[in-house]
Amino acid sequence: MIKARKNISDHIYDIIKNDIIEGNLNFGSKIIEIDYSNKLNVSRTPLREAIKKLEIEGIIERLPNGRLKIMHMTVKRIEEMFKIRMALEDILLDAIASSGKAQTDIEENLSLTNLQLHAENWDASRRLFSEYNDLLYKSSGLEFTIKVLKNYDFIISKLRKNSLKNPERMKEAYSEHLEIFKNIKGKNLSEAKRINKIHLINAKNSILTSFNDPIKLDKTK
Repeated sequence: MIKARKNISDHIYDIIKNDIIEGNLNFGSKIIEIDYSNKLNVSRTPLREAIKKLEIEGIIERLPNGRLKIMHMTVKRIEEMFKIRMALEDILLDAIASSGKAQTDIEENLSLTNLQLHAENWDASRRLFSEYNDLLYKSSGLEFTIKVLKNYDFIISKLRKNSLKNPERMKEAYSEHLEIFKNIKGKNLSEAKRINKIHLINAKNSILTSFNDPIKLDKTK
């Protein structure tokens, strides 16, 4: 019974995260437990377990009055997330350079991305961008660094959804991924880190200039 409830809770957790990524829930959106319970036809207990997990990850925030909402997004938070990501990805690149693990999957991903970009298959290209990060993380062999990065990756994926609608930014991001990987493969770690920082700065700037009404950004904080 406990395991079954846990599976339901995990399923609800995935549904809520998907609703956030797909734009059914936006930054600052309220979460009303009874509405979600009715919508998903589930009891309040597994729903609360899923919400608690999202609270721990910082994705859902509980207000002083007990009400729940998706985390509020500000320029300051975006800046901070990218600073954290830059620091953690330096650790990641150090580990990848030391591991010497096979990188065939990453090469294949970059080759497929190139084909999809040339064919102007933008949705497929976006999926391959996400896969690239997963493959990079996997090749590092790290555990805790990846857990933290994946939590930020989810939030950044939500933010990035609009910025990657720009074909020119997608092509630029692909070129950056390619150069980072070439330097990792060529054991030029300092250059890989330098290009990765440029890549993350470009990603951040693209996000900051791509907001529209559906994603509310508080530029005053």
